[in-house]
Amino acid sequence: MSLIACLMAIWLFGVKAIQIFYNWYRLKHIPGSFWISSTKLWQIATQMRGNWYLEVRKLGDKHGKLVRIGPNQLLTTDVDVIRRMAHSKSSYTRAPFYQTFRFIPTQDNSFSLIDDVEHTRLRTSLGPGYVGNEFVESCVDNQCSRLVNLIEKKFISTPGEYKPLDLTKVSFFFAMDCVGDLSFGRAFGCLDEGEDVHKFVKWNEDFFNIAILISNFHWLTKIFFKHPFNKIYPSALDKDGVGKYIALAQEAVKKSYDEGQGRLRDTLSSFIEQGITKDEAINELMLQVVAGTDSTATAIRMTMLFLVTSPSAYSKLKSEISEAISKGTISSPIKDAESRKLPYLQAVIKEGLRAFPVVTATFFKKVPKGGDFINGYFVPEGTEVGHNVMGIMRAEQYWGKDADVFRPERWLEADEETYEMMTGVLETLWGSGRYKCLGRAIAQVELNKVFVELLRRFDFSVVTPQDPVKIVNSGFFLMSEIKMRVTKSELIKE
Repeated sequence: MSLIACLMAIWLFGVKAIQIFYNWYRLKHIPGSFWISSTKLWQIATQMRGNWYLEVRKLGDKHGKLVRIGPNQLLTTDVDVIRRMAHSKSSYTRAPFYQTFRFIPTQDNSFSLIDDVEHTRLRTSLGPGYVGNEFVESCVDNQCSRLVNLIEKKFISTPGEYKPLDLTKVSFFFAMDCVGDLSFGRAFGCLDEGEDVHKFVKWNEDFFNIAILISNFHWLTKIFFKHPFNKIYPSALDKDGVGKYIALAQEAVKKSYDEGQGRLRDTLSSFIEQGITKDEAINELMLQVVAGTDSTATAIRMTMLFLVTSPSAYSKLKSEISEAISKGTISSPIKDAESRKLPYLQAVIKEGLRAFPVVTATFFKKVPKGGDFINGYFVPEGTEVGHNVMGIMRAEQYWGKDADVFRPERWLEADEETYEMMTGVLETLWGSGRYKCLGRAIAQVELNKVFVELLRRFDFSVVTPQDPVKIVNSGFFLMSEIKMRVTKSELIKE
């Protein structure tokens, strides 16, 4: 190696060392490991290993409410900070993290928008379409019925015949067909035979793994938005995957605009009535397909897994449903209002979401001009502060010494003040204030119905309790199959 090359290598090494030291020094007063906080290598490595949600929880437990995880990134388990950042009068803004989650490279959806003025405008227009109403209930009822029919047709085991059900796939298909029925004018057909009709699952797994890594490099995101690199994005001309759903969204939007006042009174029609553009409508439908399905499916499968591996909780919920049927206080299918009057069901749903939060992405916000004080530390402007979701949902300060235990009774035993506190903490799972998930109310309707409609008819047991599911998490959950043995229920007779 020549002398010039050696000097150049030494110079580059020195520049990088100074940069790493500066990055660390700027936020050195905030707790965190030097090696984790100096570069983004820890974030990338942890995301690639797929144990993100576990590792960030450990950092919160070790370092406290505020911890460094990168040169310019902090995570908090303080829900008051999360609420303050999301308040309508807050000067915090969305960090570039969000923009990675465009599905069409030249257009934003309500999640990927980082311009707060535009984000508020779009949310205001979309909001009425996400309200739970009779149409939403009817759609969810239809898909619950189709889910029940699928299980009865293909997955009922008997002493002489074993037909395992993959709860991972079936929960996803249910959530997908709910979205289709609610917004696209018809179910996608996943529950017809229990098949991924447009091969979406594989794309979904690849997308989240890649997107969460790219989100670490904002400059890389911008490059992929431009020609010729944007060719890697799905196209409406694709036969399968998300490209197929883009085509279906375009078709549904065109149909709704063509029909005018005579169109179906669905979620999409509400969007259009509020004056959003065709492109905005298409992008919002795509957000429902990609984000709305995954979170609901995760909640269903993991809450059911917790239930069947907790015999006491499983038995109590079955008994509550059986008693409600015998008293005639719930319909078939159950109405949303009726489900809200079943205290143990509601406790199970809340506890399932708490014990296994459906998404653990960081949702970074940027500290405003002039900086801010967080948990007693001054945080300079431009620093990105994110949510330590798993740390929040397993924090002893909120949930007690048994925070790691799935125990629905905690919601029934709590006094009024504690219950309100826990409910408020749990709600941060869906975001807060001006950033709260628009689909929250619809997801709740789905959860309020699906467990009752399944457990009133079937009994479930885990096929491999010693190793029920393999989980990969880089901020979003990917799961292997969860095999269940399903039998006709002997407890509940209608």
